[in-house]
Amino acid sequence: MSDEKRLKVIIRRFFIFQKFLLSGIKLLFSRPYWKNKIIVNLTVSSLFLNFSLLIYLFYNQINGNYPIILHYNFIFGDDYRGDYEQIYLIFTVGLIVIIINSILGYILYLREKLASYFLMFSAFVVQVFLLVAGYLIISINS
Repeated sequence: MSDEKRLKVIIRRFFIFQKFLLSGIKLLFSRPYWKNKIIVNLTVSSLFLNFSLLIYLFYNQINGNYPIILHYNFIFGDDYRGDYEQIYLIFTVGLIVIIINSILGYILYLREKLASYFLMFSAFVVQVFLLVAGYLIISINS
């Protein structure tokens, strides 16, 4: 097969996959779970806080090759140090919490709406705590 035919086949498969993916996303977001204003507001707020944490961590990078304080305890002092790249685990943990709570809330929504409200609210609260933790880590190391 020539390179031109391979390219056409790859492009055709890409567009078929794109149609399949978009139809699946439309089907997912047409469910009543994503039409609930409380769920949508909590999810969007959690994602906003999570990405604002990422932007804050990215723009307030600490220069230097020395390890930074990643965990501080009032009794023992700093008990965990590491490279600056490890601070992005806070963002990753927050995103994982949002994804897991959204999946569990989606599963529980038809049986128990209150449980899905609690799950999304807890994801929002976790994002607030992670934002504060990121701010404190940057301020301790500055």
